[in-house]
Amino acid sequence: MRDHLRFIASFLRRPRTVGAVAPSSERLAHEVLRHADLARASTVIELGAGTGAITRSILEQVKPGAKVIVVELDAKHAELLTGRFPAATVCHDSAENLRAILRRNSCRKVDVIVSSLPWASLPVLVRERIRREILETLADDGRLCGFGYVHATWHPAVRAFHERLRNSFASVYISPVVWGNLPPAFAYNMTGPS
Repeated sequence: MRDHLRFIASFLRRPRTVGAVAPSSERLAHEVLRHADLARASTVIELGAGTGAITRSILEQVKPGAKVIVVELDAKHAELLTGRFPAATVCHDSAENLRAILRRNSCRKVDVIVSSLPWASLPVLVRERIRREILETLADDGRLCGFGYVHATWHPAVRAFHERLRNSFASVYISPVVWGNLPPAFAYNMTGPS
Protein backbone atom coordinates (compact mmCIF):
# COMPACT_ATOMS: atom_id res chain seq x y z
CA MET A 1 0.00 0.00 0.00
CA ARG A 2 2.89 2.34 0.78
CA ASP A 3 4.23 1.94 -2.78
CA HIS A 4 0.80 2.80 -4.19
CA LEU A 5 0.76 6.02 -2.16
CA ARG A 6 4.30 6.87 -3.28
CA PHE A 7 3.27 6.32 -6.89
CA ILE A 8 0.21 8.55 -6.59
CA ALA A 9 2.30 11.30 -4.97
CA SER A 10 4.93 11.04 -7.72
CA PHE A 11 2.26 11.06 -10.41
CA LEU A 12 0.73 14.21 -8.95
CA ARG A 13 4.17 15.87 -8.76
CA ARG A 14 5.32 14.87 -12.26
CA PRO A 15 2.55 13.28 -14.39
CA ARG A 16 4.55 13.59 -17.62
CA THR A 17 7.44 11.49 -16.32
CA VAL A 18 5.72 9.05 -13.94
CA GLY A 19 2.84 8.11 -16.25
CA ALA A 20 0.94 5.76 -13.87
CA VAL A 21 -0.90 5.93 -10.59
CA ALA A 22 0.14 2.45 -9.37
CA PRO A 23 3.18 0.16 -9.54
CA SER A 24 3.19 -2.62 -12.14
CA SER A 25 1.49 -5.84 -11.11
CA GLU A 26 3.40 -9.11 -10.61
CA ARG A 27 1.56 -10.54 -13.61
CA LEU A 28 2.74 -7.68 -15.83
CA ALA A 29 6.30 -8.02 -14.50
CA HIS A 30 6.20 -11.72 -15.38
CA GLU A 31 4.90 -10.97 -18.88
CA VAL A 32 7.54 -8.27 -19.49
CA LEU A 33 10.42 -10.55 -18.45
CA ARG A 34 9.09 -13.84 -19.85
CA HIS A 35 11.15 -13.63 -23.06
CA ALA A 36 13.99 -11.44 -21.74
CA ASP A 37 16.46 -14.33 -21.34
CA LEU A 38 17.91 -12.64 -18.24
CA ALA A 39 19.80 -15.77 -17.16
CA ARG A 40 22.25 -15.23 -20.06
CA ALA A 41 22.63 -11.47 -19.70
CA SER A 42 25.82 -9.92 -18.35
CA THR A 43 24.46 -6.36 -18.32
CA VAL A 44 20.84 -5.36 -17.78
CA ILE A 45 19.45 -1.84 -17.60
CA GLU A 46 16.01 -0.94 -16.32
CA LEU A 47 14.59 2.42 -17.38
CA GLY A 48 11.99 4.09 -15.17
CA ALA A 49 11.93 1.57 -12.31
CA GLY A 50 9.48 3.50 -10.14
CA THR A 51 9.30 1.70 -6.79
CA GLY A 52 10.91 -1.49 -8.09
CA ALA A 53 7.98 -3.76 -9.01
CA ILE A 54 9.95 -5.16 -11.97
CA THR A 55 13.42 -4.60 -10.47
CA ARG A 56 12.87 -7.33 -7.90
CA SER A 57 12.04 -9.87 -10.63
CA ILE A 58 15.08 -8.83 -12.68
CA LEU A 59 17.41 -9.37 -9.73
CA GLU A 60 15.86 -12.78 -9.02
CA GLN A 61 16.46 -13.94 -12.62
CA VAL A 62 19.93 -12.65 -13.55
CA LYS A 63 22.99 -14.87 -13.20
CA PRO A 64 25.49 -14.26 -10.39
CA GLY A 65 27.86 -11.45 -11.30
CA ALA A 66 25.53 -9.81 -13.81
CA LYS A 67 25.48 -6.02 -13.67
CA VAL A 68 22.02 -4.51 -13.14
CA ILE A 69 21.76 -0.74 -13.62
CA VAL A 70 18.50 0.96 -12.69
CA VAL A 71 17.80 4.41 -14.17
CA GLU A 72 15.14 6.47 -12.39
CA LEU A 73 14.38 10.16 -12.97
CA ASP A 74 12.24 10.69 -9.86
CA ALA A 75 14.59 11.53 -6.94
CA LYS A 76 12.37 10.00 -4.25
CA HIS A 77 11.98 6.77 -6.19
CA ALA A 78 15.74 6.62 -6.86
CA GLU A 79 16.45 7.00 -3.15
CA LEU A 80 13.92 4.27 -2.32
CA LEU A 81 15.40 1.93 -4.95
CA THR A 82 18.94 2.46 -3.64
CA GLY A 83 17.92 1.31 -0.17
CA ARG A 84 15.64 -1.47 -1.39
CA PHE A 85 18.00 -3.09 -3.94
CA PRO A 86 21.65 -2.93 -2.86
CA ALA A 87 22.59 -5.50 -5.53
CA ALA A 88 21.65 -3.00 -8.28
CA THR A 89 23.39 0.21 -9.30
CA VAL A 90 20.75 2.95 -9.11
CA CYS A 91 21.30 6.07 -11.22
CA HIS A 92 19.16 9.15 -10.58
CA ASP A 93 19.24 10.27 -14.20
CA SER A 94 17.30 10.41 -17.47
CA ALA A 95 17.22 7.59 -20.01
CA GLU A 96 18.25 10.29 -22.50
CA ASN A 97 21.76 9.91 -21.02
CA LEU A 98 22.05 6.15 -21.43
CA ARG A 99 25.47 6.14 -23.13
CA ALA A 100 26.94 8.42 -20.44
CA ILE A 101 25.44 6.21 -17.72
CA LEU A 102 27.08 3.17 -19.29
CA ARG A 103 30.46 4.91 -19.49
CA ARG A 104 30.23 5.89 -15.81
CA ASN A 105 29.58 2.25 -14.96
CA SER A 106 32.37 0.85 -17.19
CA CYS A 107 29.97 -0.80 -19.65
CA ARG A 108 29.99 -0.68 -23.42
CA LYS A 109 26.91 -2.59 -24.56
CA VAL A 110 23.78 -3.89 -22.88
CA ASP A 111 22.26 -7.36 -23.30
CA VAL A 112 18.77 -6.46 -22.05
CA ILE A 113 17.02 -3.13 -21.58
CA VAL A 114 13.79 -3.27 -19.60
CA SER A 115 11.66 -0.17 -20.10
CA SER A 116 8.88 1.02 -17.84
CA LEU A 117 8.96 4.47 -19.41
CA PRO A 118 5.63 6.24 -20.00
CA TRP A 119 6.17 6.73 -23.74
CA ALA A 120 2.73 8.31 -24.20
CA SER A 121 3.38 11.15 -21.78
CA LEU A 122 6.94 11.98 -22.87
CA PRO A 123 7.54 14.87 -25.28
CA VAL A 124 8.26 13.78 -28.86
CA LEU A 125 11.91 14.90 -28.81
CA VAL A 126 12.55 13.10 -25.52
CA ARG A 127 11.00 9.88 -26.88
CA GLU A 128 13.19 10.07 -29.96
CA ARG A 129 16.39 10.77 -27.99
CA ILE A 130 15.70 7.78 -25.74
CA ARG A 131 14.98 5.56 -28.75
CA ARG A 132 18.34 6.52 -30.27
CA GLU A 133 20.15 5.93 -26.97
CA ILE A 134 18.58 2.47 -26.69
CA LEU A 135 19.64 1.54 -30.23
CA GLU A 136 23.17 2.83 -29.61
CA THR A 137 23.65 0.89 -26.38
CA LEU A 138 22.03 -2.48 -27.08
CA ALA A 139 24.28 -5.34 -28.19
CA ASP A 140 23.65 -6.71 -31.71
CA ASP A 141 21.61 -9.57 -30.26
CA GLY A 142 20.24 -7.42 -27.43
CA ARG A 143 16.64 -7.25 -26.28
CA LEU A 144 14.34 -4.37 -25.43
CA CYS A 145 11.52 -5.48 -23.12
CA GLY A 146 8.84 -3.32 -21.65
CA PHE A 147 5.17 -2.51 -21.55
CA GLY A 148 2.64 0.02 -22.71
CA TYR A 149 -0.77 0.97 -21.44
CA VAL A 150 -3.69 -0.06 -23.60
CA HIS A 151 -5.45 3.32 -23.34
CA ALA A 152 -2.37 5.13 -24.72
CA THR A 153 -2.21 3.10 -27.94
CA TRP A 154 -5.09 5.07 -29.44
CA HIS A 155 -3.19 8.36 -29.48
CA PRO A 156 -1.90 8.99 -33.05
CA ALA A 157 1.52 10.31 -31.94
CA VAL A 158 2.05 7.30 -29.67
CA ARG A 159 0.97 4.89 -32.43
CA ALA A 160 3.47 6.51 -34.78
CA PHE A 161 6.25 6.25 -32.19
CA HIS A 162 5.44 2.59 -31.44
CA GLU A 163 5.62 1.88 -35.17
CA ARG A 164 8.98 3.66 -35.39
CA LEU A 165 10.26 1.66 -32.41
CA ARG A 166 9.04 -1.65 -33.89
CA ASN A 167 10.71 -0.84 -37.21
CA SER A 168 14.02 -0.42 -35.36
CA PHE A 169 14.16 -4.15 -34.50
CA ALA A 170 14.35 -7.37 -36.49
CA SER A 171 11.89 -9.28 -34.29
CA VAL A 172 8.94 -8.00 -32.25
CA TYR A 173 6.63 -9.88 -29.86
CA ILE A 174 3.53 -8.23 -28.33
CA SER A 175 1.76 -10.06 -25.48
CA PRO A 176 -1.96 -10.37 -24.87
CA VAL A 177 -3.38 -7.60 -22.67
CA VAL A 178 -2.76 -7.97 -18.94
CA TRP A 179 -6.19 -6.85 -17.74
CA GLY A 180 -5.32 -7.27 -14.06
CA ASN A 181 -2.81 -4.44 -14.18
CA LEU A 182 -3.82 -0.86 -13.26
CA PRO A 183 -4.19 0.46 -15.91
CA PRO A 184 -4.42 -2.56 -18.28
CA ALA A 185 -1.20 -3.04 -20.22
CA PHE A 186 0.59 -5.24 -22.76
CA ALA A 187 4.21 -6.36 -22.76
CA TYR A 188 6.62 -6.26 -25.69
CA ASN A 189 9.95 -7.92 -26.47
CA MET A 190 12.07 -6.65 -29.35
CA THR A 191 15.33 -8.23 -30.51
CA GLY A 192 18.00 -7.44 -33.05
CA PRO A 193 18.29 -3.65 -33.06
CA SER A 194 18.96 -2.21 -36.51
